[in-house]
Amino acid sequence: MRRSQLLVTGVVLCLALAVLMVSCKKDSGSPTEPTPAVSIGQLTVSPNTFLVNSSTTVNVRLTVPATVKLIDTTVKVYRAGNPATYLGLLYDDGGLATHNDDIKGDNIYNGIFTFYENAAGTVNISVTASVQVTNAVSSGSSNAVNLTVFSDLTSTEFLQITKTQDSAATKFTQLLGGNPNNTATAVTGTTTWLQAQPTVQSVTSSGTTSISILYKSGLYGGLFISQEDGVNGWTRGGAAQSRRSTKSVPLNQQTVGTTGPGGFRKVSSPADLDPKIIGNRSVLIYAPFEAAFAPANEGPKVKAALESSGYEFAITYLSNQSANIAALYNLTSYGYVVLATHGSQGREFATGELVDTNATQYQDTYKAMLKAGKLAIWNNMVINSTGAVNVKGNVYVIRFPFISDLAGTFPNSVILNNSCESTMNMDLANAFTGKGAKTYYGYTKVVGSGFCVKNADTLTKRLAKDLKTTGDSFMAGTDPGSHHAVYEIKGANDVHYPDSLINGDFEYGKLDGWTKEGDGRVISQLGYVQPAGGKYMGIISTGLGYTTATGRIFQTFRVYPGQTTLTVKWNFLSEEFLEYIGSQYQDYYQIVMKAENGTETVLFSKTIDQMAADFGATKEDPGTLISVSPDITFDRGGVYMTGWQTSTFPVSQFAGQRATLILRAGDVGDSIYDTAILLDDVSVK
Repeated sequence: MRRSQLLVTGVVLCLALAVLMVSCKKDSGSPTEPTPAVSIGQLTVSPNTFLVNSSTTVNVRLTVPATVKLIDTTVKVYRAGNPATYLGLLYDDGGLATHNDDIKGDNIYNGIFTFYENAAGTVNISVTASVQVTNAVSSGSSNAVNLTVFSDLTSTEFLQITKTQDSAATKFTQLLGGNPNNTATAVTGTTTWLQAQPTVQSVTSSGTTSISILYKSGLYGGLFISQEDGVNGWTRGGAAQSRRSTKSVPLNQQTVGTTGPGGFRKVSSPADLDPKIIGNRSVLIYAPFEAAFAPANEGPKVKAALESSGYEFAITYLSNQSANIAALYNLTSYGYVVLATHGSQGREFATGELVDTNATQYQDTYKAMLKAGKLAIWNNMVINSTGAVNVKGNVYVIRFPFISDLAGTFPNSVILNNSCESTMNMDLANAFTGKGAKTYYGYTKVVGSGFCVKNADTLTKRLAKDLKTTGDSFMAGTDPGSHHAVYEIKGANDVHYPDSLINGDFEYGKLDGWTKEGDGRVISQLGYVQPAGGKYMGIISTGLGYTTATGRIFQTFRVYPGQTTLTVKWNFLSEEFLEYIGSQYQDYYQIVMKAENGTETVLFSKTIDQMAADFGATKEDPGTLISVSPDITFDRGGVYMTGWQTSTFPVSQFAGQRATLILRAGDVGDSIYDTAILLDDVSVK
């Protein structure tokens, strides 16, 4: 029945989604909005921009802190107005298809709403619920969030961009006259020509790097102008200027553009992450023009430096067209970001995604983002050594409002923007730091790939291996190339990776300190199950919500002399009990210590059958396993749990070394029935 039920269930859920999706039209029979008295959590929406006269699905989420106890099992959503309009409910019921809620009873409420607006403007929404306050019940509300409605992006407006920029490319080619030394003059002439066009509001250019265009429609566009180099790849936006000497600069000379022993510590609030600590070891290498920049690419060097550091990193390496817009939606989940791309004026950087108006995402998402000024469309132009201009096509460009509007906050992250002019203006730097990033590196002018590679390699080694601060990891310098771009550091200079185990009790309220792959998060409750101690606990799973096979969190730290024992509290819950005891479906939970040399020592490993035997369970008898359904359900089966257990392990063999603690859940057989492990009070003493 496991697989045969899947198709039927999927059909039922799709029908349920169609029936239960809430319309945002005013309901005159809805209840009035209660007067708020208590803050009940953080409300977020995605997306927060859409177009008029289009039906847009918006996911609405309320994250309730552990200190707030709601009386209601649902919360009410209202649209501001006089009077307020009741829109519907948010749920914490695990209804992934119907409400976008992936875990029942985790104090995170979700709902799916359909908006259809016939006029541009702003929609303001908030949620309310009843809250237990000491011995009384009070009404509470969330923060208010805005959804911005834009007029439609018409085909005429789009053609104004593409036709104007194609004509500008032609004008630039004419002015260049086949001579790369005429680049600055050609940029100036093209800028003047653009400013005279009836559809253009304003034009800015910086030397030979790029031309930025604001159209009267409110849309942004432009042209990247790069110099092709057969040895070192393109410049990263901008063309090289002529020099008196034609002698080439060697590649290795070119430029492109500690904590003490702490063990386990209880904290008092979710805001106690040391602002000097980089929050995780998840790394994004974003290289949309890697093929063009070759052989001067920093991606392989950054990856190699991380993998040889002695610390465990989760590396996402996206090159060429895989470095698209969608890859940046979860940008705030990374502790270290390397952007190896074209850039312009400290306000934008390029993706590898070609503009395609026939694509579904263009109609559903990108048009609104273009209207909101989060995206721009740029012609990507390359000048070869003979002065010929090759227009590579229109690509999407990320503008700084895209960064400012990302969901979540950066975990004290470090951003290396290896693109031209990335610190010429502070718009991008301020957008990143405004979302929680601590340190931002970039360049004042056009920069070449060789300099970028050198700086990325040095910075990564010092940060990742030597655990130096962002200031000590920075090596000030000037590109020896023709533009003499200055390499700069903005923001904090005292941020570094930790060397001790932190947030072992998850009381930061976030995964800070831990790095996740697959499903891993922090919750304040799971149904009626509370943390083993404090207000928060970790959870890993084989497929709750959006993951399908594994979940693991890990943390690398130094085991100091005198620290001899690792302690982990855990609670194993699974749908595989009891029906699939003795079957091929053997989900597992493991606790692993990985040494500096990569050797893994499995300290604890239990499958469904082994866990069942430990608790005296069979297919017919749960033994001492605890049935928690229907209060706690995952996808399809009844859930049993072990209750909180405490495991201790000797770790003296790692004394004086860096070791990585890995906590992982794995699926065996299929990904239909899920297993989850709650985690708490992880310590080394």
